Amino acid sequence: MERTRAEQLAERYLHAIESGDLSVMLGLFAEDATATSPISGKQPARDFYTNVMRITRDRSIVHKNTFTDTSGAPLMAVHFDYTRTIRDGHPETIECVDLFELTEDQSRFRSVRIIYDTAPVLVDVGEA
Repeated sequence: MERTRAEQLAERYLHAIESGDLSVMLGLFAEDATATSPISGKQPARDFYTNVMRITRDRSIVHKNTFTDTSGAPLMAVHFDYTRTIRDGHPETIECVDLFELTEDQSRFRSVRIIYDTAPVLVDVGEA
């Protein structure tokens, strides 16, 4: 079965997270793209992912599923487990669903809304 353009984009996104490749990650987003997360709020995607790559290490991803809008709307959700170490802490795994709005041609992300349980992350960043 041939993967859709959106599914290929999701695969590149997860690989960029896992490898820590900031250049590839930023190339997946439109210039004015935003990222919204429960802890960081809404900000330019460039700033959000630059910080994520700076404070995390030993990243691994277990991809659970990718959902695309069957009506043709440029929307996608990626469900995955994300294990990483923040700063000098220990590895923690969070289950994530990242909701994307894609550019019209579905070649890049226009925005991402990141959803996960914040409890383990607040402990890691010293806010619990």
